[in-house]
Amino acid sequence: MEIEQQMKNIVLNNGVEMPQHGLGTFLIPKEKLSRTLAEAYEMGYRQFDTAWRYHNETEIAQALKENGIHREDVFITTKVNADALYYFGYWYGKHSIFNVRSFKSISRAIEESFENLQTDYVDLFLVHWPWPIYRKMYKELTKYYKAGRIRAIGVCSCLPPHLEALKDVSDIVPAVNQFEISPLNTQKQLIQYCRERGIQVEAMATLSHFRSNEPRKELTENETIRPIAEKYGKTIPQIIFKWLLQQDIIIIPKTWNPKYLKQNISLYDFTLDDTEMALIDSLDKGHFLNYNPYNAFRGLPRKYKSWDGFK
Repeated sequence: MEIEQQMKNIVLNNGVEMPQHGLGTFLIPKEKLSRTLAEAYEMGYRQFDTAWRYHNETEIAQALKENGIHREDVFITTKVNADALYYFGYWYGKHSIFNVRSFKSISRAIEESFENLQTDYVDLFLVHWPWPIYRKMYKELTKYYKAGRIRAIGVCSCLPPHLEALKDVSDIVPAVNQFEISPLNTQKQLIQYCRERGIQVEAMATLSHFRSNEPRKELTENETIRPIAEKYGKTIPQIIFKWLLQQDIIIIPKTWNPKYLKQNISLYDFTLDDTEMALIDSLDKGHFLNYNPYNAFRGLPRKYKSWDGFK
């Protein structure tokens, strides 16, 4: 059976179907993007994850056109970012986004992604981080969703209080929460919280640091996972991605190497047993390895700051 036929779609809380297996595009060199998307599409990838912050939305639109890939045949995720609004981005310099005047409205930043992607709709639009203005961003995305220009909206790296606080500004439950998940950071409680509320979980930064293409050797050379990989004739990263898929988590591993593109999608000819899943779970360190959303409490109303995780 073709890989594309084995891959499944996840039905989001509003009925929209989203491919469970996608391609992350952060840090893929622009000159390699067109070839990478063409090869990925040929292999069966149908979901492409981007963001304003990745500065490659325009190149993704061009790549789809150059390779004759019809817009309706792929699922595109993008994200609205605070950096798009300010001369001094949230991550840069000494200026916080409370101390500078924005030069662009949130709606203008959203429109910019539509223009970059050369599309009149986006399949999934996420708030890229729980900044102090993340609720205003989500409220604006809600307007676009209700206008039919966005098929589903969601968030990234949001903890329970961040998600609860959204209820004050929108009647739309996030369709997706994309956050860091790996065997070293399993986030079981956050996953359970999201599932109980109909929020689909999507994993990011599973193998690598946020701002690096270098994988964590603690994962890719893990001696606990290695025997499992050898048993199934797979690589350690393949076992990790399978571990995520079997939890019904959406994955978006990134690469532009054809060999790894193929490996990352060749996950449908074996199944991990319960003992193997539990063994991988046991590697959990109990904390985020990259940017820590537990520090993202500015902008939350006081009633949500009493959450134990912030203490």
